[in-house]
Amino acid sequence: MAEAKLNREYALRVLGVGALMFGMCVWSVYDGNVGWPRQNRSLDRARPALLATNLTAEAWVGRDEDGVSPIDAAFRAAGAKTPAKLVKKIGELKISEKVLDRDSLYVAQAKQLRKVFEGAVYSSHDLQTQSVQAVITFVLGLLAWSSVAAKARKRFYADEKGLHGSGFGNQTVAYGDVVRIDWTKWDEKGIVTLALKSGQSHTLDGWHFEGMPGIVAEIKRQRPDLAPQAELA
Repeated sequence: MAEAKLNREYALRVLGVGALMFGMCVWSVYDGNVGWPRQNRSLDRARPALLATNLTAEAWVGRDEDGVSPIDAAFRAAGAKTPAKLVKKIGELKISEKVLDRDSLYVAQAKQLRKVFEGAVYSSHDLQTQSVQAVITFVLGLLAWSSVAAKARKRFYADEKGLHGSGFGNQTVAYGDVVRIDWTKWDEKGIVTLALKSGQSHTLDGWHFEGMPGIVAEIKRQRPDLAPQAELA
């Protein structure tokens, strides 16, 4: 008797993907509810010093001999760590090409810096996005693990009496009830589909279930007339 059950390699891969999704979910929950709000509060504490100091964007992030930049010093004085995203925002400031003279350039940049310092490191939209991402990744992780759990209970058997087991709906499928077999995906993906007289169909997936070649070999032995055309020639 041939038997097919859950492919361990497939199961480990899908479980790994599910674990990754759950990890991303936890990370998103942490960022959206702890990490990012904490960085916003850090900016709140350092904001007075940032707004009171008139420096260019380049000067804010430039480091002295000790490797400390003015923005790092401002946050340290406030008892906080400089948010990396804030530094990135400062580095990405762009001045319109219409500003030609140096004084106008300085004024334009000062306005942009003030806007950055008066805002939040992470907006409410950023925080909401993390919540959405947490839900999506949780659902994806749950689907991945549920898929493995569902397949773990399935068994496929093939013997002289026919095809049976939970993979066939806990009923015995007589070989004579198989009217057609789709072999188009067998060589490339290890998948065949059986069409029955009743109109039902059963898909046998050799990647999801190890031992499926034995099931297929028994079907070929019992129904050589339904074997692939290349074998019939």
